[in-house]
Amino acid sequence: MKTTLRKAVSVVLTVILLVAFSGCCEEHRSDHGKPIRLSPIYTSAIFGAIVGGIVGYQSEEPGEGAGVGAVLFGVGALLGEIDRANEDRDCEHEDEDEDHDEVVIQIRNDNGSETPVVLKRKHGTYFGPEGEHYDRLPTEEQLKPIYGS
Repeated sequence: MKTTLRKAVSVVLTVILLVAFSGCCEEHRSDHGKPIRLSPIYTSAIFGAIVGGIVGYQSEEPGEGAGVGAVLFGVGALLGEIDRANEDRDCEHEDEDEDHDEVVIQIRNDNGSETPVVLKRKHGTYFGPEGEHYDRLPTEEQLKPIYGS
């Protein structure tokens, strides 16, 4: 029984070390997404191996219990990290779209004509054509002294 436990522990530790060393390099991605964090997966797999080993020990199969626990907990953590990475990527794309908006405000002049003023939004601040900036979207009345006639 001791040899089975030793085999199980050595196999689980060997697999964890191999996965840890093979995943230590940063992945180069063409989609500029964030790589998956591996430490929560390793932590969950180790915790699963411990829990599975305890359960397996009670049924006199500690090696199989540790293996099953490590796989189940590790796969669960992997799926969670994939979801997190996808959510982070989606949020970044939404922020990029919002940070480069252009807004056109029509200024009605005294003679009845209209002057379009293009404001560019970057990081929540609006910038006018003359370089002025506004914390909020300016009204026609705020822009008329500068761009109206």
